[in-house]
Amino acid sequence: MVISLSHAGIGLLIVLYLGLRGRESKLVVLFSILPDFDVIPYSLFLILENKLDHETRNILFYLMGHREFMHSVLFFLITILILHKLEKNSRLTIACSLAMFSHLYLDYATSWKMRPFFPFVKESSTLGAFYFFDPLVTVISLIPFFILLMEYQRKKGKWPITEPIHEYVQQNKRFIIVSIICIFVIWCSMAPLIKLLLINHVSAKENNLVSYQNTAPISPGKFIGTYRFNETHYKIFEITYWNGICRSDFIPEKSFCNITDNNSVYISRAALLYDSGLPKEIDYPVYNITENSTTAIVTISDARSVYVKYWAYYKVQYTFVFDKQNSNFAVFLKDLRKEKRPVALNRFIKSY
Repeated sequence: MVISLSHAGIGLLIVLYLGLRGRESKLVVLFSILPDFDVIPYSLFLILENKLDHETRNILFYLMGHREFMHSVLFFLITILILHKLEKNSRLTIACSLAMFSHLYLDYATSWKMRPFFPFVKESSTLGAFYFFDPLVTVISLIPFFILLMEYQRKKGKWPITEPIHEYVQQNKRFIIVSIICIFVIWCSMAPLIKLLLINHVSAKENNLVSYQNTAPISPGKFIGTYRFNETHYKIFEITYWNGICRSDFIPEKSFCNITDNNSVYISRAALLYDSGLPKEIDYPVYNITENSTTAIVTISDARSVYVKYWAYYKVQYTFVFDKQNSNFAVFLKDLRKEKRPVALNRFIKSY
């Protein structure tokens, strides 16, 4: 599971490898989880966003949002330079750099999008090379905690049953740590390349270009991919390393209920409004519209969302409710929290 605990575990792995202690070890672990401190400015942003105009909101979202500026290369460089300036310790700087870089890479390699090259590139992206709950990364990140916990309990005279394990670890500690690091580096390096081979294979088989970054992991070794099949449908499919395409389906881009001839106007308005806001989670928009005499309701979701239950950035649904009598509208959002809640209108630009 690639969460703050996992990142801290990788930081501890670096600490054990370098034999750091005291304040230096704490700094390395701190830097391994530092990007996730963006939840603090993000919480402040959520409090303030309703009071901001559209442009200010977007700027602050880039700077204060979760997995935004504090997960960027620029923030990484600024932070490391400040650390080196203050500490004047090259060994510590390298250790903290590795710890923080591992955090950024792991987050970028999972299925959640980031803007690592902001402000130079504002588009979000991801490698999507392995699942959020990747078992190998999870086990590797927990091993340092187990080693330290075992040493702590031994000093207190507890866990006598682990004494043989403790002795083996102490005798072979260097070899164990180096081996774990090698496995971790090889997996993190190879996973994106293996995925690339899989995507190329599927693209050739489908005779269509399948997006690398928008093919998202949904479980270990399994991905969900999509491409536009024709003007009206997407083709969505599950693929694995061992079976290729497991199943596939065709998802209509637009579906209608109780529609008049003006339905396309409301879909266009909803699309323009959605495109003007952030964070833009949806890659393959699917539109559903219902109408009555007074309102038109347009929902926008991602074509892949029907295939995924948990932990996907695109598992969202925007509902735009338009008043036919005037230009007023309301917007509601449903995401992983599974509750529909209103969205502040300053997220969008009225372009009609």
